[in-house]
Amino acid sequence: MLWYVQGILKECHAEFIVIEVAGFALQVWIPASFYFELPAPGEKVTVFTCFYIKDDEPVLYGFKERQERDFFRMLTAISGIGPRAALSLLGHLPLQQLSGAIMAEDTAMLTRIPGIGSKTARRLVYELKEKITSGQLEHVLPAAAEKETSAWLEVQQALLALGYSLPEVSRAGKALEKEQFTAVEELFKRALSILART
Repeated sequence: MLWYVQGILKECHAEFIVIEVAGFALQVWIPASFYFELPAPGEKVTVFTCFYIKDDEPVLYGFKERQERDFFRMLTAISGIGPRAALSLLGHLPLQQLSGAIMAEDTAMLTRIPGIGSKTARRLVYELKEKITSGQLEHVLPAAAEKETSAWLEVQQALLALGYSLPEVSRAGKALEKEQFTAVEELFKRALSILART
């Protein structure tokens, strides 16, 4: 399996990039959000990749983080979600926000993404919600959010054990996104106070 590609960025477009590797020029399709984080052409770039065969032609998809690449694979494993729709999802929403929308069954947010209708949004929730809540979320979130997410996962599990529903817990998590906490206990108490008002 082609795990990642590292080479010189030769061309940079909103939909794809061209990387030169050992004298070969590779066209790699990317989510739109990645375009704004790429280095200038001529500089070295590392892209985590996913290889597909489409209409008998090899196609390479690339992502800034391994976690995004892994989530892309989860998305394309769903019936009716092709690489184009998966790229659109990852290109319009940060991975943490996309995961949160699925966990909270927020189909309204998902359908705001071009190419994602209500039927597809419901399928995303149905297919992925349990996978994400069962612990896979820890492995698909960006590294910078891992510490904070680990604390929230502890709080989330405690709240679910108290009988709160997943949508209720997810709404509390969304309300706490911009707040900072020094301890898990503090985060837990703040979440409880929010849930008590709803």
